[in-house]
Amino acid sequence: MKITVLGSGTSQGVPIIGCGCRTCTSANPKDNRLRASVFIKEKDTGLLIDTSIDFRQQILRAGITDLDGILFTHHHVDHIFGLDDLRQINQRHKKWVDVFGNKFTLDEIKVTFRYALDEELISYWAVPLMKFNYLDNREFEFRGIKIIPIEVFHGRIKIFGYRIGKFAYITDCSRIPEEEMKKLEGLDVLILNSLRRLPHPTHFNVEQATDIALKLKPKQTYFTHITHDLNHDETNAGLPDGIELAYDGLEINID
Repeated sequence: MKITVLGSGTSQGVPIIGCGCRTCTSANPKDNRLRASVFIKEKDTGLLIDTSIDFRQQILRAGITDLDGILFTHHHVDHIFGLDDLRQINQRHKKWVDVFGNKFTLDEIKVTFRYALDEELISYWAVPLMKFNYLDNREFEFRGIKIIPIEVFHGRIKIFGYRIGKFAYITDCSRIPEEEMKKLEGLDVLILNSLRRLPHPTHFNVEQATDIALKLKPKQTYFTHITHDLNHDETNAGLPDGIELAYDGLEINID
């Protein structure tokens, strides 16, 4: 399995418009962060987690020309607003794409992209063509791949992370229930949100994310959904062994 980090930034991205801080003006390309998303290639199947606002730019940059399914974590703007560019996958490969998420997430996507349900536009392939698959937090299978939704809290709303094999991805999380923590045992790689150093009501900060990683003990943890408060090199220098910041373009291979 190959995982590509398409974006590691928070909802505003980095650099932030109008900001002159050290991270936003950094010459290190790892401090440039598009909105959070990853692409997973398992055998002949391509899976995307979230269609970020930067979806088009991300897949062009990564050289991705096809995908088979999209796993949505939740319905917030930075995680879904690139969805319209799915049309190019539909048109080029003459197919609909399966999308997955909990009921709240998919129902909100149907409201936001209600034009995509217009039967006249569908007939002209002029909208993103999706097969909606409603999930609970039980394991399911897609094209022979076993996927485990991880139900976590983003403030007060329940959203999903996902585990595939020995890899798991969790973003925009502020609390993981104990029963869901058990699903994250024995990982090779965990990608987990870590917004900034200061506490936040709906996201883990560095201290909280580090505590989770140390409890779960994956072989490697990468932090994502990062603000400009965290300079890449300076932050990595202070993190424990086996924990570091993700960056756009990071590629991870898991046997």
